[in-house]
Amino acid sequence: MESIIKIDKLKKVMLAFCWFALVACVNKSDNRVIKSGEYATNNLVHKEKESTLALEPVAQLIPNFNQSTRISSFGHTDGPFRVNQIGNNASGITWDPYNNEFLIIQNNSAIIYRFDRNFRFVGKLKRAGKINRDTEGISFIDGNHLAIATEANTVHLVEYDQNVIERQYFTSELTLRLSDRAPVKNKGLESVAYRPASEQRGPRIYAAQEGTGRDSNSIMRVFYVDANVSSGIMSDYLSYDNGLEVIEPFDAEVAFAGIITDIAGMTFDPSGETLIIVSQESRKAIQVNPQTGELLSELKLFGARVYEGVTIGPQGNLYFVSEKNLVQIYSRKQ
Repeated sequence: MESIIKIDKLKKVMLAFCWFALVACVNKSDNRVIKSGEYATNNLVHKEKESTLALEPVAQLIPNFNQSTRISSFGHTDGPFRVNQIGNNASGITWDPYNNEFLIIQNNSAIIYRFDRNFRFVGKLKRAGKINRDTEGISFIDGNHLAIATEANTVHLVEYDQNVIERQYFTSELTLRLSDRAPVKNKGLESVAYRPASEQRGPRIYAAQEGTGRDSNSIMRVFYVDANVSSGIMSDYLSYDNGLEVIEPFDAEVAFAGIITDIAGMTFDPSGETLIIVSQESRKAIQVNPQTGELLSELKLFGARVYEGVTIGPQGNLYFVSEKNLVQIYSRKQ
């Protein structure tokens, strides 16, 4: 019996040695090129989950809002309604056309609240792991992932599937640092928006630094990272310590001078050709060219007081979320 125990112990030692050697080999490959079909997480490389279903274009899922739609043609008839499940600090909102639900992220808590298309509450998700609590913006990506912007000027890409829903918490698969921390406290990244791919370009994730008209040291900035993959998902995103290329397509302070003084939230139209931005201080939404910042349309906002986020819902309506916990719907005027 004693000899069997010794052999078992030896086997365990050998297995442990092989495991640590394998981990060491993987960690040595930090600088390897990430191939299509893989993504980087904590310096390891994982295979993407295989999918036999092609993603339906967002423009087909939300047909009532296209690239020629202008937000100046929208208005509201009813006042805002309260989302009672969120006590305070509703910050970002997104409509996920693949999962048919609205998601609202709460500031200073990193909690995602889930609602169906009629805004009936269906559940919430809490963070786990190293995600900054000061979560500000949220965007759908492909039905299996979300992008979350934090005040620390990072965007977290998180997995979002049935397993996440059942365990009721989410974790960061990848962290993108788009810039150093903003020079003014509480004026870092405030919003994030996924831009679907087109025939001319790959999919992109846009994010914006808030800025404010009350302090010249705090400026508005718009960034994006380019995935350059046909699938529209995360296979070619690299974390910031692996040489992420961050592009600032235009000078937001110049482009938006005299129009808005801050960027509180953003979303793309379903075609991905125009960017819609909400300004808390200026109490308006603007629609711009995402490459140049050129103003295409604007909409003065009423109803709630402090608008923080915007998304386009299943019928092509605009949904604005406001602190504390209000949602205002704007529909196209008849």
